[in-house]
Amino acid sequence: MCKISGASPVFWIATLSFLISFSQGTEASSSIQSLFEKARSLKNKGAYEEAIELYQEILKEEPENYEAIIEVAQVYGWKGEYDKSLEYYDKLLGRNRRDYDALLGKAQVLSWKGEYGKAEDLYARVIEKVPSYFDAHLGLVNVYLWSGKYNKALSFLERLEREDPENQRIIKKIFDVLYAKGDFKSARKYYQILVRLDKEYEASQEVIADLCLYTIDTGYLCENIDIMDDWKSSHLTFSYKPNREFTAVILASRLRRFNQADSIFSLGLYYDLTSSLNAYLSLTLASRPHFSPLQRCDIDLVLKTKAGTSFLGGLDYLIFDEGTVQVYTAGLEQYLTGKIYFSYQLFHSRDYDGATSQSHLGKLSFSQEKRYLHTFGYATGSEAFLVESRQEIMDVETKTFFIILKRWFNPRWGMNINASHHDRKDSYVKRSTGVGLFFKF
Repeated sequence: MCKISGASPVFWIATLSFLISFSQGTEASSSIQSLFEKARSLKNKGAYEEAIELYQEILKEEPENYEAIIEVAQVYGWKGEYDKSLEYYDKLLGRNRRDYDALLGKAQVLSWKGEYGKAEDLYARVIEKVPSYFDAHLGLVNVYLWSGKYNKALSFLERLEREDPENQRIIKKIFDVLYAKGDFKSARKYYQILVRLDKEYEASQEVIADLCLYTIDTGYLCENIDIMDDWKSSHLTFSYKPNREFTAVILASRLRRFNQADSIFSLGLYYDLTSSLNAYLSLTLASRPHFSPLQRCDIDLVLKTKAGTSFLGGLDYLIFDEGTVQVYTAGLEQYLTGKIYFSYQLFHSRDYDGATSQSHLGKLSFSQEKRYLHTFGYATGSEAFLVESRQEIMDVETKTFFIILKRWFNPRWGMNINASHHDRKDSYVKRSTGVGLFFKF
């Protein structure tokens, strides 16, 4: 058995001081770790203000704590306080210019701020020095996407896809760029790949509807007239929209009036000449018509402004056996809110014998994208805006009230119901009801 020799008082004082300091350091470390856990939990829940307060407590105790600085910079960026976030990233980069995590974070914030040139330079620096930094590659793609450089983004992503064709994040980003570009046909292909890789992934209803390139629309209309036989009509429309700029429409309809029937066929093309100027061209033919035009050519231009106002100008040529009728159109559409818009159109028709007439059409619509559309309308004047027969071009006083209800049950199909009351002075009253279905695939 050994006997411990006596120790001097100085030894015991030093030992006691060490133990006290060690205990305090352990407690402080434990306290800071607890603050980190709480701050991260709040950050992940979106409680950014509370998380920032906890990070500031950590930095008050340890002003040089790297994790606290980079995480609070991240939270400030998520919160939208970009300048404050950049201040913290710059603090880290002031210590080490080769801190690529801080460079990446700063590039992200600059891109959110809209400073795409500076963000692109920083992402390029990170990729040059650390080619395997995958988030830097996707960050650079986001810069191209948000700045509208879609082809540059796709070219960059194609290289990434060749290296890792089954990477869900790459496929998702290609899909995002193609959809933003308006290339629905190609986006549809990558959406199918994405769903195959991630069976739980599903895009929003609006996106799914846009990825349906084909639409079939069919309907039936019955017009009850108090002084003559009922008029009936039906139509079948097929449309193809491979991208945001172009749509082709084929229409077949059958009109039955006065115990006679006309068959009508039409081809229409919609094309965006620029981001703010749209064009529509259609050609309609009737085979041996009894009351419809032999041919009809319609040309419309729509100019959209940033203020939510659109201006319309159009010209219709209606060719009958007796000659050609011209209908000139001018109008505007104004969004009152994001869901409510008003439109007005003026129609001026000139008959082949020189007679002229005018009509006015106003509509108020309430919409919720890909869910419903309610339209209430009123028209007065001649019926030039609905010209389907020679008899309706006469300049007589008319008043028409109508309502159209359109409902999407899901992105792929829906229905519409319409009704109208038409009073032709000293002639007849017409009441119409119609129903239709539309399918997208």
